[in-house]
Amino acid sequence: MFCEYNLDSFPIVKVSINGIPQNNEFDEFLQGWLDLYNRNEFFTFIFDIRDIGDINIIYCFKMSLFIKNIRKENPQYLEKSIILINNEKIKNLLYIIFTLQGPVADVFIINTEENINDIHSKIDTINTDNINENIIYIEPNKSLLPWM
Repeated sequence: MFCEYNLDSFPIVKVSINGIPQNNEFDEFLQGWLDLYNRNEFFTFIFDIRDIGDINIIYCFKMSLFIKNIRKENPQYLEKSIILINNEKIKNLLYIIFTLQGPVADVFIINTEENINDIHSKIDTINTDNINENIIYIEPNKSLLPWM
């Protein structure tokens, strides 16, 4: 399975992504995100994408288009996203996504080997006041390209 949503700690939503999407699994991932918006409740994502496979760059474009479309939602229920990574390739793919389309909420990209549950326990400390060399902050509603 490419993606698993864990809502046990809602409004914290843990999303584990493994391997590469098969058939319609990427669409199911996006539908799960939309389903959270349909709850009409604020939430925070913790994405663990450290085990993502050698994903095709086309998914960066699909994700950027999804962000563009979800930006129209009012209100924006997503309060922030924490994305756990462990290599430069994943970071570069995220840069492509956020260069094409800025996020709808604060994004914190963390290069870590920590367990997702350990990150969850520190979620309140992950904010713009506590950026360090292992955390990349991407401001909402701004593309990484100034003219976009």
